[in-house]
Amino acid sequence: MSLLDLILSPVFLLLIYLSSRYQVNKHINDKPYYKYYIPGLLIKLFGGFCVCLIYTFYYKGGDTINFYQSDLAMINLLNKSPRTFISIMGGDFSSENYLMFDNDTGYPLYWFDHHTFFVVRITALICLFGLKSYLATTLLLTWFCFSGIWRLFSLFCKLFPSLQRQLAIAIFYVPSVAFWGSGLLKDTITLSAICWFTYCFYKCFIKRESFLWNFTYLIISTYLILSIKAYILYSLLPGAFLWITFSSLGNIENKIIRGFVAPFLLLGGSLSVFLLLQQLSTDMGKFNINSILERAVITQQDLVKDYYGGTTFDIGKFEPNIPSMLAKAPIALISGFFRPFLWESNNPVMVFSAIENTVIIAFTIMTILKLKIFNFITLLKKDPILIYSFSFAFCFAFSVGLSTPNFGSLVRYRIPAIPFFLCSLILLRYFYDQKIKNQVMKEEIEEGDRLASKERFLIT
Repeated sequence: MSLLDLILSPVFLLLIYLSSRYQVNKHINDKPYYKYYIPGLLIKLFGGFCVCLIYTFYYKGGDTINFYQSDLAMINLLNKSPRTFISIMGGDFSSENYLMFDNDTGYPLYWFDHHTFFVVRITALICLFGLKSYLATTLLLTWFCFSGIWRLFSLFCKLFPSLQRQLAIAIFYVPSVAFWGSGLLKDTITLSAICWFTYCFYKCFIKRESFLWNFTYLIISTYLILSIKAYILYSLLPGAFLWITFSSLGNIENKIIRGFVAPFLLLGGSLSVFLLLQQLSTDMGKFNINSILERAVITQQDLVKDYYGGTTFDIGKFEPNIPSMLAKAPIALISGFFRPFLWESNNPVMVFSAIENTVIIAFTIMTILKLKIFNFITLLKKDPILIYSFSFAFCFAFSVGLSTPNFGSLVRYRIPAIPFFLCSLILLRYFYDQKIKNQVMKEEIEEGDRLASKERFLIT
């Protein structure tokens, strides 16, 4: 960071605040949940600022700084050869284009990893608007990506307006999500894309509103996911299928017809998702299912080696096939959602993460004890978005917990699962309270009818 950052960052922060205040004033009367817009955005901006500080002064290097240096190289190349810059932005990674970089421009990192370099192609433009300031670029990227987080929050608030405060805590105020999902990192973009995907899928296929615009944003968010972390789509599609299937069944009022149609919808949908995943496996090269399974085994075995300095954990060996991996599901899910535990923390960053995990564990246990397992299964079917949220959270946490036995990477990679998991728990508790409330009201009505009948009998 430099003097330029200290000068430009307050200016950009003021512009972002004024723009946000305009949005709030414009919508607050008809959308009361907009009172959480500025607090939620400020939390994200503060998280991005903390990422800059941690990577600069604590880690003294890392991905976010590497992305920034690559952005500077791209901007310098723009001044040297605009044509080459445009060619690279269009996806041309030829050796001729790479040779245009020199000591004056600097060399972009991640050139040979096209999925990672895609982030550079995005952030280079943001860095250009940020006048090549590290902090300003981080603030701008966080602001742009907050749009997806806000769309997710607004969707849940529209469906469950009485839960605004609880949903705000789950989506905006979880420290690890606010931190790792706000810096100049892959995760900031992919988290926003996942939220956009969820919102636009609902608008297109569940609500069927403004199909053209929402389908366009859905395609863009899917493209971003495929371009940066293609495997995320494997966690999203099963839940999306269940969401649209149960929504369709909910529109059928006749129970007999619904019971007859349900198996065909589930079978047809499952077959469609399977064929789609198979096609994606063919098209995505090293990100196909077989490659992902093999790479998960290799990565897991490599990360548990002693030379990683005691920041790893071992869930045991498994083979690159689905049955072997499913056998590790319990420990993988526990790792993906709740680790590191307090006694596994060996540095300040891990301690903060462990404290957060302890709170999440306590909330999860209290919810399970309150609902009990049978109520849990019954309430899960109350709303299709609950099925989608749980499905995505479990699939994603399982994949991360299975293949990432390194605490430093785990707490960062798993952040998309946390808001969906916490929102699911909040909705389960809400539906349970509604069920108890309805039972009490029913008993009171029945008791009133019984007393009225008894009184009429006595009068007679």
